[in-house]
Amino acid sequence: MSRRVPALAVVALALLTGACGREEDPPAAAAPTASGTTQAPAATTGEPGPTATAEADPPASAAGFRLVPVAEGFEQPVLVTAAADDPRLFVVEQTGRIWILRDGRRAEEPFLDLSAEISTGGERGLLGMALAPDFVRSGRFVVNYTNEEGDTRVVRYRARGGGDVADPASAEVLLAIDQPYPNHNGGHVLYGPDGMLWVGMGDGGAAGDPEDRAQDPQELLGKLLRIDTAGRAGDRPYRIPADNPFSDGGGAPEVWALGMRNPWRFSFDPATDDLWIGDVGQGSREEIDRVDGPGRPGQNYGWDTFEGTTVFTEGREEPTRLVQPVAEYDHSDGSCSVTGGVVVRDPAVPALAGRYLFSDFCTGFLRALDADAPDAPAEDLTEAVGGSLGSVSSFGVDGQGRVHVVEHGGTIRRFAAAG
Repeated sequence: MSRRVPALAVVALALLTGACGREEDPPAAAAPTASGTTQAPAATTGEPGPTATAEADPPASAAGFRLVPVAEGFEQPVLVTAAADDPRLFVVEQTGRIWILRDGRRAEEPFLDLSAEISTGGERGLLGMALAPDFVRSGRFVVNYTNEEGDTRVVRYRARGGGDVADPASAEVLLAIDQPYPNHNGGHVLYGPDGMLWVGMGDGGAAGDPEDRAQDPQELLGKLLRIDTAGRAGDRPYRIPADNPFSDGGGAPEVWALGMRNPWRFSFDPATDDLWIGDVGQGSREEIDRVDGPGRPGQNYGWDTFEGTTVFTEGREEPTRLVQPVAEYDHSDGSCSVTGGVVVRDPAVPALAGRYLFSDFCTGFLRALDADAPDAPAEDLTEAVGGSLGSVSSFGVDGQGRVHVVEHGGTIRRFAAAG
């Protein structure tokens, strides 16, 4: 097999997110700041402690932005999310609870408590939450967790009147996916600009995708899935979008894209609808992927033929509709697991406008790519926020478009303008 890969330029980067997805779980603690990143070719296509609010803003940064503490004391938080123009911020804990924050203060009771229904630890647990586009009206939302047997469940719920407490009895399983190993569960769920529910599935775990699931179109593992939850079809509590690549056969109809290893976090740029993915690597490379809009149906992100831009499985033909990463970095500095982030479109922080922020779970660096020129060298912003961020598990956006960073140790902070 042959593949032409342009020479890679070494650039200094630092990231702001942390992910959960290695053969051995990364430590839930800060590691030394990362020092180097390789730019890839352009794309071819426990009860938590009391919540504390910030009493004083940190010093202004010469970079034009800063991180402002929002809350702390959460138990292994992995996600924050919100509905547009809604003042509430939903905080998802890996251990099974979802909390509502208002102005940095946590509600007295959890919005939803699934701790008795999940398996947790390592890469298992309550891993994702997506609010329906009409959440403020309908109260509908979706969660992704590993059940007591360690298998993936994507479940829809409805909030009770007022929307501050979910109704456990409203649970409806959308997807039930067996997990052959305890790692690489993916876990992210997100309603895209198309109104569809997007689900990130890892390759099922172990090392090297031993059963080649990521490249098998019949498998749901190692894929980005896309379903329409606005209706039902037959025995499915959802519909298959007509433009899904295998809607008429040849593969699992829920599949949108193939060749994922563990897409822990992905996001859509609210200004362009471009899809950005942080796909956790094997033993040597971490990658960031980007495609215009949601990409073309059936695109292939390369695993396990490639790890980043390097050949992982010798002797295979290059997958058709291959997407190359726009950035990648190795583990030489102690990095272990990329945490995909978001493109900043908060007008209150012009210094970060149009930048895609991301991090690494082990090193806690903060790095940024220019969304308008993603193949340009990434920028190291770690020192601009005072150094390594710890074990970053996610980035999220609130109802006002403000970007937050979630640290697995329990802290949530928000990007704000300097001054």
